[in-house]
Amino acid sequence: MANTQHFKFNTQNVNLHILNRENLLMDKIDIRVVKASFRECPISDRKIFSKSKCIMPISVGQHVHEGKKFLATIKLINTSFNKCTILIDDSVQRHTMKIDNAKNDDFLYQMAVKAGDDWLERNEAAYKQLTIPYNIMRWDDWLASATYKNSYERVKKHYDAHEFYKKEIQANIEEFLSRYLGRFSDKSQVDYKRAFSLCLGYLLEECAVMCLWVEKEYDFEIYPSGRNKAMAATYEHLIKPAYPNFLKSVALRFKKYPGQPFINQPQPTVAAISIRT
Repeated sequence: MANTQHFKFNTQNVNLHILNRENLLMDKIDIRVVKASFRECPISDRKIFSKSKCIMPISVGQHVHEGKKFLATIKLINTSFNKCTILIDDSVQRHTMKIDNAKNDDFLYQMAVKAGDDWLERNEAAYKQLTIPYNIMRWDDWLASATYKNSYERVKKHYDAHEFYKKEIQANIEEFLSRYLGRFSDKSQVDYKRAFSLCLGYLLEECAVMCLWVEKEYDFEIYPSGRNKAMAATYEHLIKPAYPNFLKSVALRFKKYPGQPFINQPQPTVAAISIRT
């Protein structure tokens, strides 16, 4: 899966939910400044941020990880934490790309990785403003881990054996599909049972990778909306009992203030198919 060869995709044959790129490239001038701040985070945790290491997953295609909001996030992390890992959640989206896409698995994998490549290029100017030590990881880095297979089997076993955990993951899927199917005027175009199965594969993989983050001893996970139901349940059941001081969740809020003119940067041309919002 490590092959990152770029392909030129025929968007006439693939339903990518293309956005109107021409309008986005030169969006209206926005003179407001966006500032990020922490929410749902105890003061006791904030006091140790400056000595802590965080991981920031990026849901490729989500607008909260683009433009001024992403830059505001970078500035907040830079003044708050000691070290940061930026994780590009790209190849995991091959699962959800398949919901209404007849292309083969390798094509969808390459498409997801290409979206990650594009994100890195598009947002380079922002993340390079970090002056604290940081590194960038791709989703495949975790899938290639020697411990990933065992982590996946552990998550799958827990899903099969514990009804509460299963219900949380299934509720997460139902919420996502409710949003996703809202894109279609004719919902019968999508096989719900198949879509549910693909989302389950996505979340089991995501939760298995999440369990591996303790190996690098990240103190906090930064994600604007916090954790989805599946990841929150995974943390409570499979991570917190053994590692209560690692991977605490930190959410963000954004506010806009009057400021200098800012021309919005190019936005992603493919709508997000991340289960995280």
